[in-house]
Amino acid sequence: MEKITCKACQALVDEKLEFCSSCGEWLGLKIEDLEDTEVSNESKFQKRTRIPQIRCNNCGNNNLPSIKNCKECGLLLVRPLSNYGATELPTRKEVPGIRAVFFLALIIPLIAGASYFYNTRLAEEVIEEIEIVEQTTSTSTTTTLQSILKVQTPISCAASSTYESSNPNDFSCENLYDNDYTMWQDNSLSCQDAWLEFTFPKDVFIEFIVIQNAEKSSSFKRNYKIRDLIITSDAEGQQIQKELENRNTEQWIDINATTAFLRIDVLSAYPGEEFNGQNPFEECAIQEIRFFGKDTG
Repeated sequence: MEKITCKACQALVDEKLEFCSSCGEWLGLKIEDLEDTEVSNESKFQKRTRIPQIRCNNCGNNNLPSIKNCKECGLLLVRPLSNYGATELPTRKEVPGIRAVFFLALIIPLIAGASYFYNTRLAEEVIEEIEIVEQTTSTSTTTTLQSILKVQTPISCAASSTYESSNPNDFSCENLYDNDYTMWQDNSLSCQDAWLEFTFPKDVFIEFIVIQNAEKSSSFKRNYKIRDLIITSDAEGQQIQKELENRNTEQWIDINATTAFLRIDVLSAYPGEEFNGQNPFEECAIQEIRFFGKDTG
């Protein structure tokens, strides 16, 4: 096991430690840690087509987010903590000594809210595509129903406006489902009267959608972000109103409708902010919208 020298007390300690085992001094970050961060950012999008899972607290079985009771033991399931607006926890590579800071800053409210978080669990590692088998048993026969929950990709989209650039595809609404850091941006209208429409090749059952604001800090801070929105579809009488949080992590919206068309209307927005001395933008921006559902036939 390799050792490093503590700069404070000159003691030899395990290189994997965050704090010196002799004097408690923070040991700092290594160059390879920073390089690993770049690699991890690039690999994020390799998981874009995977389905979030919920682990049963009783038997440990993985379940789809649409299932209310575990398909193995029947225990009532809860949605991932991300549904309640929780952000991803920073790591040591992002903030020095974050584990110590996190413990000191949150121990009191954590105790107070223990009863609330008792039945919640963060989603397990997502899988690319899941085939589930639900058993429906009657007194005379047992029927096996087979369905697949997967990413449903639109064949076309339209937007209220698109930011004008030398390349018309730079900020088009097609970027919203291209599985990349590229974004849709309106034409400097600050999300005012903005809308997006998506058309699918046929009727599909859309269970939920996942909206992702710009992940990069500079783009996220400086652009306008959607706050209140309304979603409509081909389903008769369906109108879903949702308030998104001002954060750059994924946010889920339940749809549960069979449709070949989906429209998002923007009611209000979070304004852009100054970032590192740079002025805010006037554009409304979204990085990604993913549609999770099942084929209907």
